[in-house]
Amino acid sequence: MKIKSFLRKKTYLLILILILSISLFFRTYKVINRFNFDHDSDLYSWIVKDIVVNYHPRLIGQLTTAPGIFIGPIFYYFLVPFFLLFNMNPTGAIIPIVIIGVLTVFSYFVVFSKLFNTKVGLIGSFLYAVLIREVELDRRVVPTTPTGIWVVWYFYTVMMIARGNFYVLPLLGILIGLIWHIHIALLPTLIAIPIAFLVSKKWPSVKQLIQFFVALILTNIPLIIFEVKHNFGQTYALLGNFVTKREGTTGINKFIEVANMITKNVNTLMFQPQYFKVFDNIIFVLLIFLSAIFLIRKKLISKSELIVLYSWIFGVYAFFSLSSSPISEYYFFNLEVIFITIFSCFLYLLFKTSTTGRFLTIFILSVILIKNGYFYITQYYYHKGYLEKKLLVDVIKKDMLAKNYPCVGISYITSPGENVGFRYLFYLKNISLTHPSIEIPVYNIFIPEELSKDKDTQKFGHVGLVLPKEKYSLEELQKICSMGNTNLTDPLFGYVD
Repeated sequence: MKIKSFLRKKTYLLILILILSISLFFRTYKVINRFNFDHDSDLYSWIVKDIVVNYHPRLIGQLTTAPGIFIGPIFYYFLVPFFLLFNMNPTGAIIPIVIIGVLTVFSYFVVFSKLFNTKVGLIGSFLYAVLIREVELDRRVVPTTPTGIWVVWYFYTVMMIARGNFYVLPLLGILIGLIWHIHIALLPTLIAIPIAFLVSKKWPSVKQLIQFFVALILTNIPLIIFEVKHNFGQTYALLGNFVTKREGTTGINKFIEVANMITKNVNTLMFQPQYFKVFDNIIFVLLIFLSAIFLIRKKLISKSELIVLYSWIFGVYAFFSLSSSPISEYYFFNLEVIFITIFSCFLYLLFKTSTTGRFLTIFILSVILIKNGYFYITQYYYHKGYLEKKLLVDVIKKDMLAKNYPCVGISYITSPGENVGFRYLFYLKNISLTHPSIEIPVYNIFIPEELSKDKDTQKFGHVGLVLPKEKYSLEELQKICSMGNTNLTDPLFGYVD
């Protein structure tokens, strides 16, 4: 009876467990079969190898698209134990990514429950668990994957500061410190912090400020050490990126481009994989933004809190509109927590109106689950990822052993940028490479496999392989191969020792 009574009072726990289970399904369904392995995969694997095999205590990760600026090392250290657990196989990286994804869903529940109520928390966590856009972002193994969990906790801190609750300042210090480790595109969101302090009409204690700065410094120790050792090169590079003019959209056209990107992101968040042209316009997005004013009347959000959220949106929009740097849709993903908040609150209001409202809310959420679940189970995946590349590398290794080749050359017949995701797999198989020439056996890799007209092409999904047919002098090969393994010495774009 006690258990039944407890469960009756804590029904939300059962619903939360169900939501977390659904989120786990979406983030693990055919995860190996659909495990993409590309340039970023080579990079994080190579950096983890550098830490584990070369005993290199790294202060930086990979080079970003912004010249002279690197990603911090925390993500790579987070992968290390899982690589070790899987004997340095890159599939080990899937485990921490799944953990981060499920923790993000749980974080939405915790944050929304604290800021609003338990029902809003359940609705918000459910939406994040099943929306295809969020699922796809959570399944990527890249340093920016923790953006979702960073954003929801940053949302929590600015909302609490707006309410005058400054005990969150140490958490804010940690989050600001983590920006370098995730993506510097999160920097413009910080405009919401001074606005939150202004609307709170309070000021934190000296102790709380000290806790904030201690947390900020501790999180940024690798950055501080690296900058001191390298004469603050990244700092100057960051400042230079703000003032350096580059080719691309400028002026009013840049404002339009940013607005279009935000519009596309909102529509993708709400409707992916479907597309509805009627909603693909800035007016629709602005209506969603302005509809949040109605939440003030329903006392789900205060006027001051809404000012903070609007300043967040405007700050990000204005920064990238005025920036001379090229922009990406990724830069605006941090706004999605605000839209999920608005959707969740309106669904909650519908739920509590009446029995009919409860039915409609459950019906809407069920449609989203069934629609997205069906899509994810049946979606077509273009097979040129980890499994296909691993099988191809295994065949090359087997052929090399059978023919006693000490080293080989690899030739890629594909579009620029598609000849990636092989180097770490060659390393794992201990395959020694040298630059292709007529004196050595060359394995031709075709992506897609249709590019090969050779009848002897072996196909691994959409990756093709043609083995060398000529005979080679093993004595001459030994001389050429003694010059070193180019797989270990050739530069890898974005990687620095």
